Amino acid sequence: WASLADRLNPNRAAFDPQLKASWKTMSKSERKRIISEDRKAIRAWKNRGNASTLPFDADPDDHCETSPMAYTHIAPVLDCIAERLGKDRSELEIYDPYYCAGGTVRHLNKLGYPNVYNKCEDFYEVISKKRVPTHDVLLTNPPYSGDHFDKLLKFLKTNGKPALLLLPEHFSSKSPRYRPDEFCFLSPPERYHYWTPDGMRPEQEKDEEVLKKEKKKRKKQQHRNLVLGTRNSPFVSHWFINMEPVMTNESFVAAANGGKVQLVEGCRVHEKQESILPTNFKGEIQNNEENGQKKKKRRRKSKKQTNDLTGY
Repeated sequence: WASLADRLNPNRAAFDPQLKASWKTMSKSERKRIISEDRKAIRAWKNRGNASTLPFDADPDDHCETSPMAYTHIAPVLDCIAERLGKDRSELEIYDPYYCAGGTVRHLNKLGYPNVYNKCEDFYEVISKKRVPTHDVLLTNPPYSGDHFDKLLKFLKTNGKPALLLLPEHFSSKSPRYRPDEFCFLSPPERYHYWTPDGMRPEQEKDEEVLKKEKKKRKKQQHRNLVLGTRNSPFVSHWFINMEPVMTNESFVAAANGGKVQLVEGCRVHEKQESILPTNFKGEIQNNEENGQKKKKRRRKSKKQTNDLTGY
């Protein structure tokens, strides 16, 4: 989906030249219909996130969805798993057990993976009632608060499927169940941004409305996107990958570093987490020194990548 404004704007990825060319010659009733549909769609996007309707308790700070770029980076790994299983993208069954506002399905569908299970349900209740859906691979950016990571690792011990987990680098020490030899790692070329859909942090949003004097300043500081929500500050995170039982982690690392798995430019696969250096992240500020022009250039590049991936 793309908004009417983007479809009429030649500078946006979703530009529709046919619609632009016919817009002036359309009847008023036709333009009114298109505008009305566009407004309804915009309202739906703004209301897609609703923390109050989730069937489980959640920390407001956990209400963040994964950057579309992160899914682009992990796609070659998904394709490798699919190939090993004798499937293609359209057949691979992907399971993300942690629901936020539905972004996982949308982003992976756009990349050509139609069989994605990410529903508004309590993952732990699903486990207890033995209703875990059939899947070929578990892919998730789990909640970072509490003991969610520990509970997830407990589930993975008996799940018997490859697991692709997007986590902060320090999570390797957050659970006693974690075993570094059970994972290899994919590092991105830059830090990921995470997005909070509108409506997922109602108390914070209410506070923001009260602070009208800071509204103008906040608008300049925050990057908002209708489809994604409010962008959070980037931080160092990477993919924790367990390819068992499809193939060993060692075999996957060798295949990726040997060019048999075509990674996205700038991504790297590591056998050990200790080999991931800060210089792998283009967003890293070296020695706390960076001039204003470089900061502006990085912000423009990040915004363009977001627009290209979402179409908005």
